[in-house]
Amino acid sequence: MTNFVPTTVNFSLDALGQCCANRGVRVVVLCDEPQSALDNPESAASVLTDLGCRVICARFDLGELDDERLLRRPPNIIVVDAGDELLRGQRALKKLAQSDLLSDTPKLLAVALPRLSALDFSLGFDDFVLRPLVPAELYARVRQLDWRTAAFDSEDLVKIDDLVLDLAGYEARQGGRRLEFTHQEFELLRFLAQHRGRVFTRDQLLQKVWSYEYTGGTRTVDIHVRRVRAKLGAQGTLIETVRNVGYKMRASRPDDDE
Repeated sequence: MTNFVPTTVNFSLDALGQCCANRGVRVVVLCDEPQSALDNPESAASVLTDLGCRVICARFDLGELDDERLLRRPPNIIVVDAGDELLRGQRALKKLAQSDLLSDTPKLLAVALPRLSALDFSLGFDDFVLRPLVPAELYARVRQLDWRTAAFDSEDLVKIDDLVLDLAGYEARQGGRRLEFTHQEFELLRFLAQHRGRVFTRDQLLQKVWSYEYTGGTRTVDIHVRRVRAKLGAQGTLIETVRNVGYKMRASRPDDDE
């Protein structure tokens, strides 16, 4: 179930744009005036383009969308930029639900705050964002929806089951829920996740994660592993203890029948 809770993000826009560009996020934006959307700095199409996303604009009735093009390069996300046009935005959501090509694509609704009380939450959108748009907030919503369907690692994204590490944004999410890690906990998790299946001794982890200058003992590694496991909950078993050697991260959690 989608958790409709506002997100607070404090990343630089340059970093956010690089994240979208590196990932090659393709977004279809449905709006009132697609021909001029990119010229309006407050529109979702303009903001997402500035963030490095590949944007296709179309009317609420899906009129400009080319089925052949969508089949060839399907979008990662659909943004229904309704603003004050809530009824038209909701009709667009209904049309999307009936589309063979787009019904399963994650959908984000942009709506004006005064219209929020009239919003029908049963229309099949995955998340919403308030207008006027805040670029970092819009990025966070698009990024989270993109994570749900990404099935691979990239330069700035590591995914194991429903655990996702955004290395550029320095953020970890589990099933869409943000996990809070200290700097060193995140660095330990990141290092193990990027070297899945490989065993590291405690001394090696101190050198790789804490640096050569660290003067503390190897007990520090055990403490941080325990904390990371606790925050991962059921997925804490991803980090295995290899007796008399050290730790490694498994590629995924074991099957229930094992």
